[in-house]
Amino acid sequence: MPTRRIEGFDCHYRDAGAGPALVLIHGLGASQADWFTQWPVLTQHYRCIAPDLTGHGGSSPAAPYDLFAQARRLIALLDVLEVEQAHVLGHSMGGAVAQSMALLAPERLNSLTICNSTAGFRPTTPKKLLEALSRVALVGALGVQPLAGLIAYRLFPQADQAELRQTMRAHFSDGSRSVYLRSLFALGRWSIWHRLGEIQCPTLVVAAEHDYFPLAETRRLAAAIPDARLEVFAGSRHGTPMDRADAFNARVLDFLAGARQAAESLRVAPAIPA
Repeated sequence: MPTRRIEGFDCHYRDAGAGPALVLIHGLGASQADWFTQWPVLTQHYRCIAPDLTGHGGSSPAAPYDLFAQARRLIALLDVLEVEQAHVLGHSMGGAVAQSMALLAPERLNSLTICNSTAGFRPTTPKKLLEALSRVALVGALGVQPLAGLIAYRLFPQADQAELRQTMRAHFSDGSRSVYLRSLFALGRWSIWHRLGEIQCPTLVVAAEHDYFPLAETRRLAAAIPDARLEVFAGSRHGTPMDRADAFNARVLDFLAGARQAAESLRVAPAIPA
């Protein structure tokens, strides 16, 4: 998989498939490898570009962790790859980076899919503060590996999800303590609730019934983005792209097809006489 030098730092990514570009942005502590249940399906219809965020996977840990800075680097990566416009899909922290891209360069996004994410990760409630502090304490004291097992179990607690648990534990275990903490602190400083009305591209918001983020918060997110669609996956947890892979892929493909059709209609619409 290739690596490009973006703004002085290495950006590692995976690039495969043909057709309109689709950027896939992973979550905290993960990497492009997390899209293993999407890759075989989505690459049949799209040119899929899956970058590793700062310090994750093969990307440089020395680059800035600020989410808007990461969004700018992904836009710069599209420039290097000569991609003028792209659909963007982000999961969890990747959803925050994706929303940041939509605000920084709205003309570059054909559509936006936000999966199991929110518009602000600041710990504004006692529950969120406890979650953040417990992660900082656990990773700070013991490193990423103990957290990897906990996260894998919380994502996939069912008896028939043992293989998914094993896969995700391996993915998270490869992470770095300092990268995880720096990413977590960057998330804690990011909030765009007041700017959601600026997102103008077709938007799909995916939520899970048992996600970390309550459905009321996700409904608030979808309601604040003009004409956004909300899709709730019953029984799913934070790993919806994996624990509901077939349904998730089908819903994303349906949404992207609609966004493409709408964009093509706009391009061929006759001019209105003055």
